[in-house]
Amino acid sequence: MLKKITLTLSCLLILPFFTHTIFAKEEKVKVRFGIYIKKLVPDYKEGKFNTEFYWWMIFDNDSTKTGISNDVITNMEYVNAVDFPIEGFKQEIQETREIEKNKFYYTGFHQGAFYFNPDFRMYPLDVQTLKISIENSLLPGNQFEISADTSSYINSKQSRHLWGFSNDLITNKNESYFFSKSDIEIGKGVYNSNFGDPEFDPISVYSRIDTTIKLNRSFVPYISKLLIPLMIILLLVYFVFYLPAEKIDIAAGLTVTSLLSAIAFQLAVSGELPEIGYIIYIDKIFYTCYFLIALTMAQSLVTFYLDDSGIESQKLKAKKIDLVFRFLFPLLFFTATILFAI
Repeated sequence: MLKKITLTLSCLLILPFFTHTIFAKEEKVKVRFGIYIKKLVPDYKEGKFNTEFYWWMIFDNDSTKTGISNDVITNMEYVNAVDFPIEGFKQEIQETREIEKNKFYYTGFHQGAFYFNPDFRMYPLDVQTLKISIENSLLPGNQFEISADTSSYINSKQSRHLWGFSNDLITNKNESYFFSKSDIEIGKGVYNSNFGDPEFDPISVYSRIDTTIKLNRSFVPYISKLLIPLMIILLLVYFVFYLPAEKIDIAAGLTVTSLLSAIAFQLAVSGELPEIGYIIYIDKIFYTCYFLIALTMAQSLVTFYLDDSGIESQKLKAKKIDLVFRFLFPLLFFTATILFAI
């Protein structure tokens, strides 16, 4: 009987130790993360953007309970960074402070490039989406959870859509683009591989934070670069409708010259963009111009033969066709410009 009592007491004494050990392994570290973007310059051709920003992270961690050291917690990585060294995140740390017992504050500064996928379908009315994706490289989602430090953003008195933007970005004087919005989203990084390690799970999930920046292209500079030259080319074609029907040689010269000019202009515009496998907005405008130039040439031939017939009614019909096309030509162009933009 005495042996049973002794065994029971021993189990009761040892049980809390095992319970603590089991639950310590399951305890999750929660990190609040913030970012303050100082500078950002896109490179559309390379599909990259160069940026400088400050970051900070705040978390509670009692390593005796979690079994996780601060060194592991701060082993973060930039998922879409360009040529970023292993453990480079730690090298960026500028300050480490224990705010209160087992509550830590880390801050650092990053300078480098990130990949993004430019979408030129609406060029030059396009809006680009740039992302800075960060996750812990050692701790999976069941041990590590990252979230935005919303309280710090709220204290900054900035509008919700400008969180993380410096005044330099908000008041950007670059005429080519401007930053319209930022979103801070919490996501997951899913890796469908154990990377050859039999001790790894075949599918691993990591907590990820994405800072998404919306970059709008300023349209005003492109009015002078694209729209005005194109309008001059079309204006030369438009003069055909005011020529006498018998001046077919002048009409042909204007339409052919305008067509060649439009083709050369499109090639020059395409040269400013990377190689893409889809039709963009400005291409559709050029195709509309080609159609209108071809239509003008066809109209010139029709009015020439009607006028050359010598029949008065046919000559009158040729003049009416000219009048119709004077209104139809600009109407088709501006209608196409608006419809393709929708």
